Amino acid sequence: MALGIDIYRKFQTVTNWPAVKQDGVTFVYVKLSDGGGMPAGGRGDAEVRGAKSVGIPVGGYHFVQASPAPEAQADILLGEVRRLGADGCAPMLDLEDNPAGSKLPNIPDSQKRAFAVRFLNRVAAAGFRPGVYLNNALAKKLRPDTWGVPGLVIWIARYGAKPDAAAGRYDIHQYSSSGSIPGISAGGVDLDESYTSNHLTATVEDDMPSLDEIYTKVWYNALWTIKDASGKVTGTPNASNVLAMLHDQLTALTAQVSGLTAAVAALSKDNTLTPDAVAKIVTDAVAEHINITGTVEITGANAEAAQ
Repeated sequence: MALGIDIYRKFQTVTNWPAVKQDGVTFVYVKLSDGGGMPAGGRGDAEVRGAKSVGIPVGGYHFVQASPAPEAQADILLGEVRRLGADGCAPMLDLEDNPAGSKLPNIPDSQKRAFAVRFLNRVAAAGFRPGVYLNNALAKKLRPDTWGVPGLVIWIARYGAKPDAAAGRYDIHQYSSSGSIPGISAGGVDLDESYTSNHLTATVEDDMPSLDEIYTKVWYNALWTIKDASGKVTGTPNASNVLAMLHDQLTALTAQVSGLTAAVAALSKDNTLTPDAVAKIVTDAVAEHINITGTVEITGANAEAAQ
C-alpha cells in the first residue's frame, strides 16, 4: 500500500512540498476541472507544479456535472492534463453529487453508468488510462469493474472501513477526509491508499511492454531456464548466463549445419552440389531473413555464468 492525497486549492493550501513528500506521500490528485469549465476555487497550476517539483507523481480529476455532454467534459480535463503535464497519474472522473445546498442538478444514479462510460471511453480514445472515483454505496450499486472499460482505475471512498466486497475490484481506497499532512494548511486532507500501481500508468502506451520486458518475459524467463540434474526448473539465468548459453547453442548449431551441408553434398549424384555450394545456399537464406548488426564478445563465460 502507498499513501496518496487529493487536493483542491479551495480547501487545501500547500505551503511546503518537500515536507509533503517527506511525510510519505507517493501520489497526488489535483482538481483540474469541473463540469464545463475550471473549478470555482481556481486552476490547479500551482499544485501540479509543486508536486512535480519534488518528484511526486501527480494527476488531475474532474468533478462531474449534468451538462455539458460527457465527451465535452472529458476534453476539458484532458486539456488541463496536457497543458500542465499532469500525467503522472491516470486522469480521474469524480462521480460524486454536488454538495448539499448546491443549485446545480445532479446526474440521476440510473444514468451515471452510461455517462461515466462515455467520459472514460473518451479519455481512453485520447491515449490515456481512465479512472473513476465514487463512494462505496454507489460502487456497490453500479459496480464499475463490470463496465467493460479496459484498464479502468477504480477509486472508492469509504471512511472508517475498507470498501465492501460487494463494491467489486478497486485500486485506490480513500479512507479519510480529515487527515493531516505536514506542509498542508487545511481543515482536513483527503487521504488515500493504493493497492495497485495502476493509477500510476497514465497513458495507454505505458501498458505496452517494452522490448526489454518482452525479452525478459519471453526469452529470459520462458525459453532459457536453469534446471537441476532431475530437470526441475530452479531459476532463470542472468544476462551473462544467457550469453554463455547462446554461445554454446550457436557453436552446436554451426557444427550441425557443417554436417548437414556435407551430407547434402554427398547425396548429389552428379557431385555438382559441393559442401561450399550448400553452405552458400544456407548462408544466403539466413541472410535474407536475419539482419545482425554489431558484435557480441563472450569472454570468461564460465566465470560470468557463476555470477
